[in-house]
Amino acid sequence: MKRQIIIDCDPGLDDAVALLAAFGAADLDVLALTTVAGNVKGPQTALNARIIRGVAGRGDEVPVCAGAPLPILRDQVTAEDFHGSTGLGGIDFPEPTAPLSDEHGVNALIRLCRAATANPLTLVITGPMTNIALALVMAPDIKEGIAEIVLMGGADREGGNITPYAEFNVFADPHAAAAVFGCGVPVRALSLDVTHGIRTTKDRLAKVRAVGNVQALAAGDLLDASCKLEFSANADRDAPLHDPSTVIAVTRPDLFKGSRAHVSVVTEPGEHFGQTVVQFAEDGPVLWYDSADADGVFDELCHLLEGY
Repeated sequence: MKRQIIIDCDPGLDDAVALLAAFGAADLDVLALTTVAGNVKGPQTALNARIIRGVAGRGDEVPVCAGAPLPILRDQVTAEDFHGSTGLGGIDFPEPTAPLSDEHGVNALIRLCRAATANPLTLVITGPMTNIALALVMAPDIKEGIAEIVLMGGADREGGNITPYAEFNVFADPHAAAAVFGCGVPVRALSLDVTHGIRTTKDRLAKVRAVGNVQALAAGDLLDASCKLEFSANADRDAPLHDPSTVIAVTRPDLFKGSRAHVSVVTEPGEHFGQTVVQFAEDGPVLWYDSADADGVFDELCHLLEGY
């Protein structure tokens, strides 16, 4: 039986690669894409999810449901300076033909999780956690339909990528992240501690392109755009594989290593705002990854892209 997943995302260059990987995975059944403001504003993330769904050849069989356009409490922050005004690095993708769903992303999460109590689903989060936090507040019973949450967010030993202490997805809505980390559902966290060790080198990028199909070539363009932007911001650094690592952690968890922890989030104003505070303990509900087989991760990415 395929593993049922929902991807809550804010595409975004690396979110787009994550979506292409998930749609190519033979063992995953993508029930819906729910979108949130993050890398770019809400209407653009919803459009981008529709664009990538079209590149994947999935038409309107997988609904794209736009969710929260703003964080819960803080002022909005976005990352157009990295991802470009469109969020997809200025790459010229075809306009989507399949429409946006009329269902709000938070309502879709509640409906699908409630329907999954007999066969709990996996919730993959690659952006700010606003939608999930709102769904958990509106309908706490949905936890019965979630087997686990696999998310990209946070940092411990690596420090932040938006402030010295905070990672962008958590910083964009710390109150939501606090709610998700503390909700009681098992969480696997792909933080900067692990993704900074998975770099898109020229050889790895060439392997992705060598898969040769439309989706792999699109993933190659997206990764290449990420690398160019990373080099412009941080000299001599290949781009980390942030969001696609969540999908690969679902299909190949053996490629990642970490420790169990309790994770809280600093929500008080100040220089540590948005920092994830990680306390390692055997009874922790969060599996906090800190290392990965980087070559194996890229091999798996290529394998998923070969699935079209």
